[in-house]
Amino acid sequence: MTGPGHRVLNFMVLGALTRSVPAALFGLLGGAFPDTVEYLIWGSGRNRHHRRSSHWFVPWLAGFLFCFFVGAGGRVPTLSGLVGARAEAVWGCAAFWFLGCLLHVLGDACCGKVPLFVPWRKKFGLRLFEMSPRRGEMSRGEWFFVAFVTLSALGAWLSRGVVL
Repeated sequence: MTGPGHRVLNFMVLGALTRSVPAALFGLLGGAFPDTVEYLIWGSGRNRHHRRSSHWFVPWLAGFLFCFFVGAGGRVPTLSGLVGARAEAVWGCAAFWFLGCLLHVLGDACCGKVPLFVPWRKKFGLRLFEMSPRRGEMSRGEWFFVAFVTLSALGAWLSRGVVL
């Protein structure tokens, strides 16, 4: 998936699931990190190493579980918790940043392959849609996928009585 697709999906899905603006925003920020870290490490040789260790779901899942259950005590971050500088709100934001990274990996698994249990072995993924050959441009299939998931999440968010 492209960067805009990841960011829109992460924000809407996490916002619908949690009804928390901080959780949705930190998920949006985490959604860009797996690709960004490849640029930081590999630079121009990024394409040879794309969707390897940075797209392995295990560290992102472990980070989320640790931050959410150990640090945040299973609580979703709130704006009042952040303003009050409560430790569980900060841990909760970190947890949803990790969850944003995990959603990035799952989004990429919808249009290609990502590592399964170890980053250098077997990969899994579906080809729900093809990617555009032009960098940063969403293909028709990605547009439909992002629109469908986003509208579904928006409907769920609004049905719970929450409007941004």
